[in-house]
Amino acid sequence: MTQHDRKALGKRGEALAQRFLQEAGYRVVARNYRHGRGEIDLIVHNEEALAFVEVKSYHAQPLDLPELRVHKAKRRKIIETAYGFLEEHPVFEGYHLRFDVIIVDFSAYPAQITHYPAAFWLEEPF
Repeated sequence: MTQHDRKALGKRGEALAQRFLQEAGYRVVARNYRHGRGEIDLIVHNEEALAFVEVKSYHAQPLDLPELRVHKAKRRKIIETAYGFLEEHPVFEGYHLRFDVIIVDFSAYPAQITHYPAAFWLEEPF
C-alpha cells in the first residue's frame, strides 16, 4: 500500500468515525486539529466529556489492544496537543477530559467501527 493509499484510507476512516460519533450524540469541535508538531484526528464533546480521538484505519483488525496501537510517543504527543487546544479554547475549561481510540476495519463491509472510550489517560507515566 502506497503512502497516498494509506492517507486516503485514514481520511475515509476519520470521516466514518466522525459520523459514528455524531450519530452517538457527540458534537464535533475540531477535525485534524494541529498545535505545534502534534495533530488530533477528532475533538468531540457531549454532556459528559470532551474527547480527543485518535482514529486508526486498517484493512484487517489487529489482535492487540487499542491503546497499544497508539504507541507511547504518539499518546504523549496527543496529550501535549490537547493541552494546546485547551489553552486556545478556554471555553472547555472544567470539562472532563478523555482520550479515545476508534478503530475502523475496512476488511468488513460495511466497515466495522469500534470505539474505545478512555483508551489512555493523562495520569499514565511517560
